[in-house]
Amino acid sequence: MDIVTVLIGVVIAGLGIAGLVVGGKALRQWRQLSANDPVPINQAITASGTVEVEGDIRGHDSTLESVHFGEDCVAYEYEVEKRRHSSNNSGSNWRTIDSGQAFRPFVLEDESGTAYVDPEGALFSLEKERTRKTNAQGEPVPDDGSWNLNVSANIPGLGSVGIGNKRYTEKRLDVGGHCYAVGTAERPPAGVDADVAIVGTGAPTFMLSDATEKETRMRLLMRGAGYALAGLAASAFGVVIVGAELL
Repeated sequence: MDIVTVLIGVVIAGLGIAGLVVGGKALRQWRQLSANDPVPINQAITASGTVEVEGDIRGHDSTLESVHFGEDCVAYEYEVEKRRHSSNNSGSNWRTIDSGQAFRPFVLEDESGTAYVDPEGALFSLEKERTRKTNAQGEPVPDDGSWNLNVSANIPGLGSVGIGNKRYTEKRLDVGGHCYAVGTAERPPAGVDADVAIVGTGAPTFMLSDATEKETRMRLLMRGAGYALAGLAASAFGVVIVGAELL
């Protein structure tokens, strides 16, 4: 019995199980969201259990400027990755060197009324914006699809250097943009001028998305199915490797 091969099989199976867990969670969320439809904001306070609303975003007390692209928003997630080449030039991979998120309470507005939303504790489903372009000051700029110089080299003692060796990813809830919110409805905090507050208290899913309900459900379905299938395949492969060594 080759112990190294057994350990490799166990690791692969473990990764597969993790994929099944992530996929299962996304599929449960997809099923939960499929059970209800969004309601007008002025009717949310009378709804019991999980409530879904949609509307346009406007700031409450303050807003944020996104890290990479300087957009006016109420929530963002960002990541900076650096491409690293292997020592023998056999390939390269991207490694995260910086990441973070920030958010502010905001107001969601539709034709019927307004909802106060505090994103603390929420899950975000946001579209990804990624670029490897920078301006003359080395700051990232949106990728408009135009030609971009991308040259890199692996120099002994210096590692990976060149143009295009970093990529910048950002996800946002933009002021003026669309938001689909899932949570529970309660009275807004004292001093807040809104018809209702959408919170995570008692909600099986507290989620904020920059897409419509239908698009958000599709994201969850694709994510859940992808992770579940990959996890199932990895688990089976890992079991086969371990079994072949033990038998």
